[in-house]
Amino acid sequence: MFARGSRRRRSGRVPPEGDDPDRGQPCNSCKEQCPGFLLHGWRKICQHCKCPREEHAVHTVPVDLERIMCRLISDFQRHSISDDDSGCASEEYAWVPPGLKPEQVYQFFSCLPEDKVPYVNSPGEKYRIKQLLHQLPPHDSEAQYCTALEEEEKKELRAFSQQRKRENLGRGTVRIFPVTITGAICEECGKQIGGGDIAVFASRAGLGTCWHPQCFVCTTCRELLVDLIYFYHAGKVYCGRHHAERLRPRCQACDEIIFSPECTEAEGRHWHMGHFCCFECEASLGGQRYVMRQSRPHCCACYEARHAEYCDGCGEHIGLDQGQMAYEGQHWHASDHCFCCSRCGRALLGRPFLPLRGLIFCSRACSLGSEPTAPRPGRRSWSSGTVTAPLAASTASFTAVEGRSETATKGTSTEATSAIGPEEPSRFLRGAPHRHSMPELGLRSAPEPTLESPGQPDLCQEDNVFGRHSTPRVSFPAAAQDAATETNSTALQLPGDSQLRMPRQARDKNCIVA
Repeated sequence: MFARGSRRRRSGRVPPEGDDPDRGQPCNSCKEQCPGFLLHGWRKICQHCKCPREEHAVHTVPVDLERIMCRLISDFQRHSISDDDSGCASEEYAWVPPGLKPEQVYQFFSCLPEDKVPYVNSPGEKYRIKQLLHQLPPHDSEAQYCTALEEEEKKELRAFSQQRKRENLGRGTVRIFPVTITGAICEECGKQIGGGDIAVFASRAGLGTCWHPQCFVCTTCRELLVDLIYFYHAGKVYCGRHHAERLRPRCQACDEIIFSPECTEAEGRHWHMGHFCCFECEASLGGQRYVMRQSRPHCCACYEARHAEYCDGCGEHIGLDQGQMAYEGQHWHASDHCFCCSRCGRALLGRPFLPLRGLIFCSRACSLGSEPTAPRPGRRSWSSGTVTAPLAASTASFTAVEGRSETATKGTSTEATSAIGPEEPSRFLRGAPHRHSMPELGLRSAPEPTLESPGQPDLCQEDNVFGRHSTPRVSFPAAAQDAATETNSTALQLPGDSQLRMPRQARDKNCIVA
C-alpha cells in the first residue's frame, strides 16, 4: 500500500549550510523560542519551531523566486497583448506598479493599508516578501524544488505549469479612469469606481472588468495579490497557491502538489502516501490510530506526551482512552478516586458539587470547613492559588455529550469518553508539573449567593442535600472571600478535530475520495 515512492519521498536532501540564505533567521511568530531558521529535510518548514519559511525574518526576495517571477511574467507577456514591464523598485518603494507616473504611484499606494505599502525597510516590504513566498511557491512550477519526483510526475508537473501559464496567469494593470467616463463597478465590493479614480484591470477577466486597488485580492485567502500577479479561473481571481489547489490536491506535509496516482486523505486534506506520518516523531500512520491537531496528524504516544491534560485530582495526565470530567478549565479522571470532594473524599460522579477556590466539594458543610491538612492516600495536595482569566481556545472547542446543555447548572454528572484538548496555560496555579488547561467551556454557574451578616449559615433545604429540581440558597458570613455556587459535573469531549481516526486511501488520478 505504501510501497510506491514512500522511502524516496521521506529521504529528502537537507541542503548544506551555505546553500540557504535564510538559515538562522529569527521567527516572527515564535520570537526567542526559535533559535533560527533551519530547513527540514523534506517539509517546507523550520526544524526548530515548525513554522514555514515565510514566518521568519526573510529580508530579501530569494534569487530563485525572483527568477521564477521573471519567467512567469515573460511567459504571460508572450501569451498576451500586454506590453507592461514587470514593475521596478524606486528609492522609496521596494516595488511599484508598472507604467505609472510618480503621482499615480502615490495615489495607488494611498488606497492600501499602511502596513502593506512596500516602503523600503518597512513592515510593508516584509509583508510583500512573505506573500511572494506564500502565494507563488517555486515547487508549484519547477521540479528542481520538489522532493524526489519520479519521471512521470516531473512530466505532469511541467504540463501542469505550462497549462496554468497559458490559460490562467495574468498581471493586473493600474490605470486612471478618464474623468469624462462615468466609471465602473468594482468586481469585489460592488461599489462605484468613478472618473479620475485609480483602478486595477485584469485582461483575462474581460474589458471593463476592474477592482479598487485594495479589493484586488485572492478569492480564497483574501490577501492582496502580490505584485498584481493573479490566476483567473471560473470568473474569479486567485493567488498562485490557491489556484493550483483548485486543480490538484496539495500534500499537507511537504506542501507540494500531488501528481502520484495514489494518496492518503483524512479530514478533507491530502498527503503523499509516504508522508502521512506523525508530525512529531514521523512514525508512519498507515493503518494506525492517530489524532488530528491543527490539521497535523499525531500518533497516540506523541499526542499524550505533548498535549494531554493533567488531572486536578491525582496530578497524572489523562490518556486518550481514559474518560475525563471538565469544568471551568479544570480536568479530572472520570473516576471516584479523582472526581471527589476535596474535603471528605465523597465521589461526585452523578452528583452535584460546589466549586470553590479551585476545589470541588460535595456539600455546603464541606465547603465551609477548612481545607484538608493531609492528602488522602495516593493523592497529591496543592495549596490554593490565584485564578486568572482564561485564554481563548486555539483549536477545537468542547461540546456536551448525551444531549446535555452546556449552560446547565444542575443535574447529574456522567462519565465522558476520551477527550483531549488544545494546550493552554494553566488557569489554576497549584503547582502541578507540566500542567495543561483548557479555555472556558461555556458552562455558567448558578447565580452567586447573597452575603448576609455574620452568623450561622442557613440552607433552604436539608443540610448536605442538594435537590435536583430547585437551586439551593447558600448564605455565608460577610467575611467570606469566595462564594460557593452549586453546579453539576458535565461529561465533555472534543468534536471531530481531536478524536482518533483511521486514514483513507484515494486511488483515482486526482486523489479525491467522495
